Amino acid sequence: MEIFKASCKLMLFGEYIILRGSKSLAFPLKFGQTLAVEKNDQLNWKSIAPSGTWFEAEFSESLELISTTNSETAEILRKILLKIKTLNPSLNLINAFTATADFKLEWGLGSSSTLLSLLAQWSQTDPYILLDESFGGSGYDIACATANSPIIYTIDGRKVEATELKPAITDHFLFVYLGEKQSSRNEIKRFEKNEVTQKDIQQMDGIIDTAIKVSSIEEFEECLNQAEQLLSPIIGKQTLKEHIFADYSYCIKSLGAWGGDFFLATFRDLDKAKTYFSNKGLTTFFTYNEMVKN
Repeated sequence: MEIFKASCKLMLFGEYIILRGSKSLAFPLKFGQTLAVEKNDQLNWKSIAPSGTWFEAEFSESLELISTTNSETAEILRKILLKIKTLNPSLNLINAFTATADFKLEWGLGSSSTLLSLLAQWSQTDPYILLDESFGGSGYDIACATANSPIIYTIDGRKVEATELKPAITDHFLFVYLGEKQSSRNEIKRFEKNEVTQKDIQQMDGIIDTAIKVSSIEEFEECLNQAEQLLSPIIGKQTLKEHIFADYSYCIKSLGAWGGDFFLATFRDLDKAKTYFSNKGLTTFFTYNEMVKN
């Protein structure tokens, strides 16, 4: 049996305009998926989450679907396997595959990107090609899947640069689950019509360059606020703080698809921050050290 691992992700800076060429700052997470591949006499697939088995499928040698618990998911998987076969024709696909996620899928942390990374690792194919042929997107999540620390990612050339943030900053991070899962694919399609100027891209690059150099949480919060104010008119959405958390004392930063899954809250007193969000009905939260690979 072979076992492969891939990490989930969160993007802190560069949401959406990464698609137009800006830098992004993203975190690989301690949450992720593993893929166990075992020799078998037929191609079976099983996907497991903390709640139990959520998807199963069986395919013929020619990758025709024999049976499944979800035809839509099975067709996506079949297309990925077909692409893998074209990229690596000598590969034997007839195995028993078990993908196991250690996070709740509704959290939106990257079940699709980790899947692609796992299959690419197993098949020794390019995960970015698999991404382009399936879910699409910038590819930052593919980069995070095998990263061991925060990264600066640029779509041009798929450039990945390891970076770090000072504990004096990250010790004041709380990641909070909003509970309104967003479809990244749908949000990206909506964004494609929006105008982004070269000045916008340069401004985001400058924010990121500053953010990785500052040494205090107050300076970092300035970067977070600047990024929110830059992106809000571009994507046509209120900032999350304006929309829901106007009475919160510190910074609120949307992540990823803006407002759907997790967001970042800075704090000075962790217990007070947890109490504030619990009183809002939000009880799933993690500190930086609980959430991020570093």
